[in-house]
Amino acid sequence: MRFLRAFTQSLEGKLWTRYDGGLDRSAGMPDQAPVLFHLRTRVTVAQLNAGLTLLPAIVGKTYRIVEASMLAVGGAGTTATSVNIIGTRAAAPVQLFVAAVARLVQSVRLVTGTPFATAGAESLTTLADGASFTPLDANTGITIITVGSAMTVLTNLDVSLAYVIEG
Repeated sequence: MRFLRAFTQSLEGKLWTRYDGGLDRSAGMPDQAPVLFHLRTRVTVAQLNAGLTLLPAIVGKTYRIVEASMLAVGGAGTTATSVNIIGTRAAAPVQLFVAAVARLVQSVRLVTGTPFATAGAESLTTLADGASFTPLDANTGITIITVGSAMTVLTNLDVSLAYVIEG
């Protein structure tokens, strides 16, 4: 997925981004449409088993996930039940995306797919009715964890999140 084409700076020192489609938006002006950010990180199996903060809390701001994907590197995932990306909504943890360990096959990219009960073989399960893509609580971060036993075999998990910061 390509989100950004180029960065330019205005005479006033504001940072502008050009998106595919040619729309100019300021990253610093709240009255403009939100800016789409992208995080791609390689998480080690040790970090995954310990739980890792992907996006730290930002005071007074909320995250809204737009898209997510995972890819197992160095082998298939085994032992654990699932890998979950967790946010906070209504002051409680919410499982935004779940990758069953059986789906974490080396070099297979899992992307956001259908709701939890009917997720396909190469999809991350999401909450029903698009709830995985609605704003989270302000002042909270987003983490990734293993559920069940500790993850084994795979060496890394590539995690990609497209998100908006609001508030």
